[in-house]
Amino acid sequence: MRNRFAEELTLTFERMGGHKQREVADKAHYSESTVSRIRAGLKNTDPQTRWTLANAINDLRLKYTAASLDYGTISFQRDRKLKGDMFSALVKQRTEQSQREQLEPEFEVAITTEPKFRTPEQNLIIQRYPRERVEEISAEITALIKQADYAGITMSQLQHVIDEVNDSTGG
Repeated sequence: MRNRFAEELTLTFERMGGHKQREVADKAHYSESTVSRIRAGLKNTDPQTRWTLANAINDLRLKYTAASLDYGTISFQRDRKLKGDMFSALVKQRTEQSQREQLEPEFEVAITTEPKFRTPEQNLIIQRYPRERVEEISAEITALIKQADYAGITMSQLQHVIDEVNDSTGG
């Protein structure tokens, strides 16, 4: 079984370069071997462990991964078939947006039709549209992270902006 948190934790340590696993373990009050086993996918994690490690490291991608696992929130995309660069993220985001926009007029007609008069196709569109929308949001989050990275905006700075927006909108 794929362990998304372990994968993202490993990638986070690779991105950090200068930080040592030991420093993070100390900050999170875990042994270095525990962090190593989590990173290798040999130790399962609960929500508290994921939250503690994500906050000790303070990496936005790791926080999104933990939140998506713990609360079912929308996460960024990691499409293994695409290059992990900004251009690929933008192309993916635009593709997802285009797919959703093509479906949206049919969705709007379907949801405004009385349920007893809906066609089977309209019912399928109603079922499909939320997935298309969530995939687009996920692609937007990915593009934002890639753009920030490309612009030299640190994940801490981006997290600060997100926190400010959440505070101002009640999120």
